[in-house]
Amino acid sequence: GLISSMTNPNFNSSKTFTMDTHVQIKNSNYVSAFMSEAHFTVQYDSHVLADVTVEPMSVPGRSDATAVAHARTTITPEVSKILFAAVVPSFHLRVKVTGMAPVKVTSLLGLKVQAKLNCWVDVDVLALAQNPNEMVVGHECTYAIVF
Repeated sequence: GLISSMTNPNFNSSKTFTMDTHVQIKNSNYVSAFMSEAHFTVQYDSHVLADVTVEPMSVPGRSDATAVAHARTTITPEVSKILFAAVVPSFHLRVKVTGMAPVKVTSLLGLKVQAKLNCWVDVDVLALAQNPNEMVVGHECTYAIVF
């Protein structure tokens, strides 16, 4: 599967994998927001590892919410060799997640903005198979609002 395509130095085909994840979101603001479908990209160095689509969702003010994300990745022989060099022997990988989410703030007269996300995410590669809920071992994110 996915782990063998990243850790097998003799991988010589292309394989496509899908993964659904749940992401906890904390809204510290006093206003609620609705996010339409959003698209993000996961990269290692300059290589795109996955395209991610996040389902539309409401995020009430001063609360937590769960986003549902659907990722699709295709591992080619070239990307496999790069990932093999990156993950062996530590089996950790630091990826960059970037994208924009269309957001509507109804309490501010339906103000429409784009929420820009830039994150560095540390992944325990072995946890992808053993315990996917524990695969993210760290993250650093910045956010911005684009009008």
